[in-house]
Amino acid sequence: MSTPPVVPQPRNCTVCDGGLPIARIICSLCGASNGRYVAVLESPVTGLPESAQCFVSDLCRITQLDGIPKLEGKWVLESSQFNVCATPSEVFPLANKILSTACRIMSLYFGLSYRPIVKFIQCLDTGGQPCGNEVRISFTLKTTSRDAMENLTKPINGRPRATAIFEAAHKDAKIRYALDLYQDIEDRWPNVYDIIEFLGGPKGIKNSGFGTEKETTTVKQTANHYRHLGSQKQFPLPSKPPSLPQAAYFAKKALSRWIESRL
Repeated sequence: MSTPPVVPQPRNCTVCDGGLPIARIICSLCGASNGRYVAVLESPVTGLPESAQCFVSDLCRITQLDGIPKLEGKWVLESSQFNVCATPSEVFPLANKILSTACRIMSLYFGLSYRPIVKFIQCLDTGGQPCGNEVRISFTLKTTSRDAMENLTKPINGRPRATAIFEAAHKDAKIRYALDLYQDIEDRWPNVYDIIEFLGGPKGIKNSGFGTEKETTTVKQTANHYRHLGSQKQFPLPSKPPSLPQAAYFAKKALSRWIESRL
C-alpha cells in the first residue's frame, strides 16, 4: 500500500493571523516570517555527506533533514540569505549563486569536481513541517577525491577550509573575483592564463612564493599559445610545454594558495 502524499494545509500568520499562501513564509500583511526555505539536493552518486563536512556556516550549510515526513534523510542546502525571500522562486537565484561559489571552491582542490543537483525549494513552517514547494532541476555532478575532501575539511580557525573560503568570499570582492576566474569544472587554457595574470604573472607568483618564475613563464606561454586559436604562430610554444592537466594543476594550486593567504 503506497503512502499518501503530504498535502500542505492552509496556514495563518503566527503574528497577525492573516492567511498565508502555500509555500510562502513571509506574511504579506505584517511582514512576519513564518518558517524557512531549504534547497533540497540530490546526487546520483555519493558526495553529499562529504560535502556536508565542508560547508557548515549560516551562509552555506549542507545538512540532512530528520523527522520530517516525505523528507526524512534528504540532503538540503540552508542559508540565512534565504530568509529575505518571499517566495520559492526568489530562493532559486540565491541557491544558484551559493552553489556556484561552493562548486568553484571545491573544483580548485585538484580532482574534486562536485556539483549538486537542486531538485526543488522546500518551504518548512515554524514547526519544521512541509508547507509547499517549487520544483526546478539544475546543475550536474561529477567525481570526488579523498585527498581533496581532506583538504577542504581541514580546520582553519575552527571551521572547515571550504567554509572559511566561502565566508571570506562573501566579504572579500577579490576572493569572489578569483573564484570567478575558474568558471568551469573542466580545465581550459584561457582560465590558466587568466589565473596567472591575476596573480601578477611570473614575477608576482615568484614573489608570493606560489611557484618559480621559470615554471610560471612556461605555463603562461603555453596557455597563451593555445588560447589564440587563430594566431598560434605569433605565440609559439616553449621548448617543453606542459599538458593542460599539468598547467591547470599549477594554476589552481597557486590560486588556492593566494586565496588562503587572505583568510
